[in-house]
Amino acid sequence: MGLDDVMNFLTKMTKRTRSARILAVALGSTVAVSSLSAMSVSAATSHASIPTLLLYNAQGYGDKVAAAFNATNPGFKIVVDDDSTGPLFTKIQAEMAAGSPKWGLFWADGAAPFAALDTQGYLLHNIVAKSTAYNSAGLTNLPVDRSFAPTGLTVMGSLCYDSIASKGVTLPTTFAGLTKLPKGVLGMNDPTQSGPTYPMIAGIMAHLGGITAKMHPTKVQVNAAVKKGEAYFLALKKNGLQVHPTNGPTLGAMETNPATLDMAIIQSSACYGDINAQPKPLWPTGKVKYLDYSIALTSNLAVDAKLSPALQKDAKKFVAYVDSAKGQIAMQHGDPYGDGLFWPVIKGVAPEKFVPNFNTTHAFAINPYVWGPLENQINSWFVKNIIN
Repeated sequence: MGLDDVMNFLTKMTKRTRSARILAVALGSTVAVSSLSAMSVSAATSHASIPTLLLYNAQGYGDKVAAAFNATNPGFKIVVDDDSTGPLFTKIQAEMAAGSPKWGLFWADGAAPFAALDTQGYLLHNIVAKSTAYNSAGLTNLPVDRSFAPTGLTVMGSLCYDSIASKGVTLPTTFAGLTKLPKGVLGMNDPTQSGPTYPMIAGIMAHLGGITAKMHPTKVQVNAAVKKGEAYFLALKKNGLQVHPTNGPTLGAMETNPATLDMAIIQSSACYGDINAQPKPLWPTGKVKYLDYSIALTSNLAVDAKLSPALQKDAKKFVAYVDSAKGQIAMQHGDPYGDGLFWPVIKGVAPEKFVPNFNTTHAFAINPYVWGPLENQINSWFVKNIIN
């Protein structure tokens, strides 16, 4: 595998730990077999007379959780197609608009794309059983129509930084302070590639506009919040903001010696994963700091509304498994130094030891049904005005 192939592979992986990414590159031929292309697999196909459901997956633990589920549910099989959230979201919209969906399940971080798909009528409702033992985090993020299932909680906008590269730089205590950093030291991800990044952008806009998750804002209020957010990101760009595709390249820029990036506002689990990787930390000089707020980010699971009744029933079994104590632990063990570092949404399941108390994050929640339909518009503006 050449250098270009390696880089292309890395930019497709949304939130994998660096060790997992390196392993995946080394085993490229195996990944190509186990992570089937959506172009050749429909949402429901026959594999040795066993029905299969195609899972569009942007989670580091997705493959492992699907394998654990398949091992104890012989009646059908979950087949995994891995990619970043942005490309998967775009692919689902295109498939549904064309009337030929290949996906059966969608698993990614951030409620905004799920709310957008639900608004378009693409998601099956009532996929979450009323008996699901959600804790307060799970219940708070469960949509009224139960069209997508919260499966875990992380935050976006944690300030990840390299303690050596940033030596001598006064770390800000607020998001506003990020605009006053020395030029070129701050980075973030591309929202069209990194699914968690759009909710952070929307969250910053909502916070600047005073729009909380419980509000029903007018179009004028939302537009005003968007304008304030655009001005904020333009200020960051003027100050040398670096934008990398996903967590992998962003973390890599901070982890190189010498580092080409001092700090970045990205996902908490990605930072903790590389800092605490075992048996040897991948980033021993990495640190995490929380500013005046961060953006609450749930991972979510949804089902294609166009599945047959029989396959809908099968898909709900997988949802129920993920939102059980056994499923939550499978998520943690499936990517222990990456996406597995989340705050569980099911009663009786504790977060991994590397994850701090959630209250320290000062998490700010957004209403995905307000911001989800604006994702394509805001992402297009970001690409045109911030990246280009």
